[in-house]
Amino acid sequence: MPNWCSNTLLITGDTSTLVQLKAVIEQDSEGLLEAIAPIGEYDRETAISKWGTKWDVSTEGLEYTDNGDGTSTIEGYFDSAWSPPEEAIHTLIQDWDSCYIELTYFEPGMGFVGLIDSDGGDAYYENIDELLDTTAEEDPTLYQLLEDFGVADYYDSGEEMYEDDTLTLRDEA
Repeated sequence: MPNWCSNTLLITGDTSTLVQLKAVIEQDSEGLLEAIAPIGEYDRETAISKWGTKWDVSTEGLEYTDNGDGTSTIEGYFDSAWSPPEEAIHTLIQDWDSCYIELTYFEPGMGFVGLIDSDGGDAYYENIDELLDTTAEEDPTLYQLLEDFGVADYYDSGEEMYEDDTLTLRDEA
């Protein structure tokens, strides 16, 4: 079972460009990464290389909106296995250079959070349980990511994330 990485995606731009992903998003199924960076027949190593994560992601949490002024927006969330789909997003940024694209992500199991955007933003923070007291003045990007994902909620109890008091070991002797 993988650690799940929470992702939020925002894409804004010309409707003629964004409509290319509309059908994929409206299916509410897997296929977003294959539409962005096709790999054909699934191969784990190729997926990791081209997408940055080993499985495609569901579009169920994404919405396509035609803004009625010649622009559209794709916005929402999805989970990815182990890591964010950084490689696929970098491909999309290169291919759709007229659009604004932003991916933010949080992986609580490994304790990292970050951001990639088409304006050159690229922020990555690890050991975030040690950074929870960061203020907006100290690091506005980190502060906003911590707030957006509610990161403090994952670390505020002081207990291990996966602690389970009901587990007991069986004596194998």
